[in-house]
Amino acid sequence: MDYIILGLIVCFCFILFYARAPLTLLLTGCLRYNISTENEEQGNLRFSRFFLFLFILALVSFFIAFHDNLLSPLPLFMLGMSKSMVCLCVLAVFITLFLARTILLKIIGWTIDSPAFTNFLNRTAQDFCVLTGFVFIPFLLLFSILGNPSGNGVIIAAGVVAIAGYVFYIYRCARIFLSAGFSLFFWILYLCTLELVPLGVIIQIVAGI
Repeated sequence: MDYIILGLIVCFCFILFYARAPLTLLLTGCLRYNISTENEEQGNLRFSRFFLFLFILALVSFFIAFHDNLLSPLPLFMLGMSKSMVCLCVLAVFITLFLARTILLKIIGWTIDSPAFTNFLNRTAQDFCVLTGFVFIPFLLLFSILGNPSGNGVIIAAGVVAIAGYVFYIYRCARIFLSAGFSLFFWILYLCTLELVPLGVIIQIVAGI
C-alpha cells in the first residue's frame, strides 16, 4: 500500500511541476468546445494526455481497491489477493477496457472512413476522465484529513462527481456527432454500445450488485 501511495504522490507532484500547462489546456477544452478542437491539432499533448489519464486510472483503482465498501464481495479471480494486488488488477481491468474501446473505435472509424472523428471521440473521453478525476481529488483529500476515507460520504462525493462529469461528457459527445454531420440516432447507438454497456459492467463489479 505504501509504495502505491508514494507512487501516486510522486506522479501528482510531477504533474504540478511539469504538466500544469497541458493539464490546463485539457481541462479548459472540456469546458469550451472550440478549445478542444484546437487541442486536437497539438500533437505534443498526446503524451501528456495519456500520462494524466493513466494517473487518474491509477488513483481511481487505488480508491476502489482500498475502500472497505467497494468490491464487496471480491470477484472470484481476486479472492485471496492483497489490497495492493487488487489495486493492480483493477487498474489492469481499466486499461484493458480502454484498449478494447480504442481498438473498436479505430475499426469503426476505418469502416465509416472517418478516423479523425472517432479519434476525437476517444480523446474527449480521456479528457473528461481526467477532469472528473481532478475534481474528485480535493474530496478524497478532505475525507482523508477528516479521518474517514472509507465512509459512505466519500462514495457519495465520488458518485456525484462521476455522474456530473459523465453528463457533461455525453453532452459533448452529442455536439461532436452533430458537428460531424451525424444524426442523434447514431449518437444514441454509440452510447448504447460503447458507453452504457461497459459502464454497467464496471458498476456491477465495483459495487457488487
